[in-house]
Amino acid sequence: MTSDVSISEIAERLDIRQLWAVLSLPGEAGKCVRSPFREESKPSFSVFNQGGRWRFRDHGNGDHGDALDFIARAKGCDDREALAWAKAFLGIADRYPGPRRETLDRSDSGDKKPLPVLRHGMSEELQQLSKIRGFGIEGLRLAEERGFLGFTTFAGSPCWAVKDKRGQLMEFRRLDGCHFDAYKHLPERKSHCKGNGKSHPLGIEEAEGYQKVALVEGAADFLATFSFLVAEGKADTVAPCAMLGAANHRIAPDALDRLSGKLVAIYPHCDEAGRSAAREWAEQLRSAGADVVAFDLSGCIRRDGKLGKDLADVCLIDSDCFEKDPKWAEVLP
Repeated sequence: MTSDVSISEIAERLDIRQLWAVLSLPGEAGKCVRSPFREESKPSFSVFNQGGRWRFRDHGNGDHGDALDFIARAKGCDDREALAWAKAFLGIADRYPGPRRETLDRSDSGDKKPLPVLRHGMSEELQQLSKIRGFGIEGLRLAEERGFLGFTTFAGSPCWAVKDKRGQLMEFRRLDGCHFDAYKHLPERKSHCKGNGKSHPLGIEEAEGYQKVALVEGAADFLATFSFLVAEGKADTVAPCAMLGAANHRIAPDALDRLSGKLVAIYPHCDEAGRSAAREWAEQLRSAGADVVAFDLSGCIRRDGKLGKDLADVCLIDSDCFEKDPKWAEVLP
């Protein structure tokens, strides 16, 4: 999505019903609801679609406008800041000048650009992600609640993304499960990782309060872990962490310190790159004082008949495969 999109086009792409939830406004959008901007005893606020563009009207005081005006009212900012926030929300490259500016990412040219603003998924988005990847809806909601999962538009496509607590690193995957097409300076590939600090596993800060850690590779396995946390009833005992990519062999020293004394279960991908990375991670973890085990993901047959190679594929496991091998009954430590 390019930065020369017109203001009118931006307004047409914004859905006030989504913005209402993303901006954490009281109540919910509707044709006759209480205003989220002022106290009132009777509903007089209306959200509606007119000619393909979402609009609002406050019948109590006459205030009205489109989605950009709605953002300005909700954030108490001027039109320029509302437009910049909307661009970031939609994944349009532009500098966001407001006080809630996202951590900056350096592109290949060295310029600083804001990371997209992530939002909670709509019900249909969660359903689509669950259907394609096999992730449980409750697991996805748990990942959202803990601040790891969000949705946005990136590289011209609707996406889901995982992010770290520091707000410095995000990995994006297309919501339809397809690879990204080449986009501007970005190559065609299955995922894009933006930001810095890939040597810090996602979830490492949150893992401090747990004695058991599931260390996985990549965004998809990270989300899969939340499905197993719910299915196995281990949301309070196991912390999910993820290294974004097998090419990243080194774990940051301060991250290793956080894992010292813990039981860390690694889930190597069933390929040479995955196994090589897992061996190096295990060596570093043991040197830091962690107790390390590995889960063998080989033998996973997906319900489409294909051989699975990672933890995310276990979410799509064939029922016969599940019944034949008891190891799939409990994958988390």
